[in-house]
Amino acid sequence: MPSLVTLGHPRLAQRSADVPRASICKPEFQERLRILQQAMDEYRGIGIAAPQIGWFERFFLLGIVHEREDAEPDLELKFWINPEIVTSSSERCWAWEGCLSVPGLRGWIRRPAAVAVRGYDERGKRIGREYTGWPARVFQHEYDHLEGMLFPYRAEDPRHIVTLEELAQREAWPDDWPAPGAARAPFGEVVPDRIR
Repeated sequence: MPSLVTLGHPRLAQRSADVPRASICKPEFQERLRILQQAMDEYRGIGIAAPQIGWFERFFLLGIVHEREDAEPDLELKFWINPEIVTSSSERCWAWEGCLSVPGLRGWIRRPAAVAVRGYDERGKRIGREYTGWPARVFQHEYDHLEGMLFPYRAEDPRHIVTLEELAQREAWPDDWPAPGAARAPFGEVVPDRIR
């Protein structure tokens, strides 16, 4: 299993190369997709991008949980190869983000609430989707890895980055720390701008 590449590695801060479309269906690339999925399972991520395991190419695996009233939640796994964000909503939202490549830290990060995206799937087929809420955030987070961006680079204030240890004690924080709405925001959910 490849090791995780973490914050501070210079290559993580650079844009990754496109995957040649002709290589997508080749056994070598298909094996990389399999290993990427294994890495996501091994490192317990909700998504993982190729640069996080040292492959500086434009592909990632996205995990979207679909809640169902009558059964266990369903996890949809989706490979995105050479993805593009076509449009982003003007509406913004906030959430606590973490990252396998940024161990021990979380950030209160603002992003567009919805995105329309396109790219290729694991069979080389052109695909497009619209994501809103948490799935939109996870897509943007993984896409950022392909652009050389990590969530701490997106923090609007350095005080919006906290340790896991401190975050575990946030019930003792003032309501406006480190920003209005952050102290009480549920994990894995987005908070609209207007609630701040």
